Amino acid sequence: MDGFAEVLVSADRSSLIPEELDYFREFIGSWKLDYVEERGTDRERHLAGEWHFVRILEGLGIEDVFICPERGARKGPEDGEYGVTIRVYNVKTRMWDMIYTCLGSISRFTGTKKDNSVILTNNGNQKNRWIFTDITTDSFCWRNETTLQDGTIKVWCEVFATRA
Repeated sequence: MDGFAEVLVSADRSSLIPEELDYFREFIGSWKLDYVEERGTDRERHLAGEWHFVRILEGLGIEDVFICPERGARKGPEDGEYGVTIRVYNVKTRMWDMIYTCLGSISRFTGTKKDNSVILTNNGNQKNRWIFTDITTDSFCWRNETTLQDGTIKVWCEVFATRA
């Protein structure tokens, strides 16, 4: 297993990624999460979680592992989400190609940046976005939202992260 991590994990960004397009560099490391689902409804739920990011593939990508609830609180593989994301910089489009998978689900996104937000648009449903906002070296917010037919935005869940 040590050999696998050695060839997967990278210490530095690839020179093929322009510094200004290295959107995910601030996330590298480990994070504690406050996960909030369906805020403001009678189904509102808060969970503690964790999120770990690392550079991969000779610095051309960023991989993360999203765990919610956190490992010590999980009751098994069907409790919450234990997922992995692989993001790879696309030198042709100058955007990030991304795939996320967890138990029974896989989604593909394209990532870009607008102002201080990293916006990941679902390739299978352009109305669905995962958005990182309020990004600092020690915290960020993330949300999963969909623009509904009437134009309103439905926020499915939010994450408030602080560096572990």
